[in-house]
Amino acid sequence: MSKYTIDLTYEITDQIVVDQLRNTWDTLRRDLGSNSSVFVWGDQEADDVQIQKHIDALEIVLKWYSTPDQLIEMGLKDDA
Repeated sequence: MSKYTIDLTYEITDQIVVDQLRNTWDTLRRDLGSNSSVFVWGDQEADDVQIQKHIDALEIVLKWYSTPDQLIEMGLKDDA
């Protein structure tokens, strides 16, 4: 088995983290109200409550890791 070492800057690492968090956030936002049974099978209202809790949590984490420009792009911060 080969071993590889990759040097990443903090900026690149942060970008990877934000991209993955944002992907999950976007997916959950699409799942909200879509009867997709992400967390609770057979109960759309309960599922939506759980989805919203996860969306809210992701927004907190995204606000910590994202740049101001990224937050504006996601609609999590006003442009002003």
